[in-house]
Amino acid sequence: MGARRWTLPYLRRAAGHRTVPVELGEHYLSLDFDEQLVRLSDFVDQLERAEEGGGRRAYLAQHALFDQVPQLRDDIAVPDYCSLSLEEEDEAEGEAEVAVAGELRINAWLGPKGTVSPLHYDRYHNLLAQVVGSKYVRLYSPLHSDRLYPHPPGLHEVSSRILDPDQADEAAFPLFDGTPFIDLLLREGETLYIPPRWWHFVEARETSFSVSFWWS
Repeated sequence: MGARRWTLPYLRRAAGHRTVPVELGEHYLSLDFDEQLVRLSDFVDQLERAEEGGGRRAYLAQHALFDQVPQLRDDIAVPDYCSLSLEEEDEAEGEAEVAVAGELRINAWLGPKGTVSPLHYDRYHNLLAQVVGSKYVRLYSPLHSDRLYPHPPGLHEVSSRILDPDQADEAAFPLFDGTPFIDLLLREGETLYIPPRWWHFVEARETSFSVSFWWS
């Protein structure tokens, strides 16, 4: 991984002219959520302002940046683990992000401190590599899905209605209290394997650049 070279100035030089989609607002389930297409150089400017405590929070999330920028793709190597699978867990057929079963997708996640991915699960194997900064990750087993109050079938069916696990409304979500979980701080240079259908909540502890490897 390119942790030593993936500074904001380097990203501006390597890919500043590229247009990328960024998420605006607290997270994709919040009422103020919006999306914009911006030049990466402008997004880097936003990140620098966020580090100084100003500007609206913006997040480059789940984006195939490495398909756009070969220079960044050359900085990373695909882990050997991505060639492994369990047949009974190959259930990616219904997932829009994975077009073909067995296809490897590499996505970039770049954002400021406080960026959140709400509690949700994926239908495929996931290696989350932390290249810059650190992230708090909380995991729940799919055995406890009924206690996590998924959204009804539709756009957000893989996401929980519990937006913040530490501040869950006990009256609205009475079964959630006491649900067992695993949590950790994913530090720079570390990689976490998240199995299919394991629920996870992720929050950046400082400006963060992560790379996810998804396969089925």
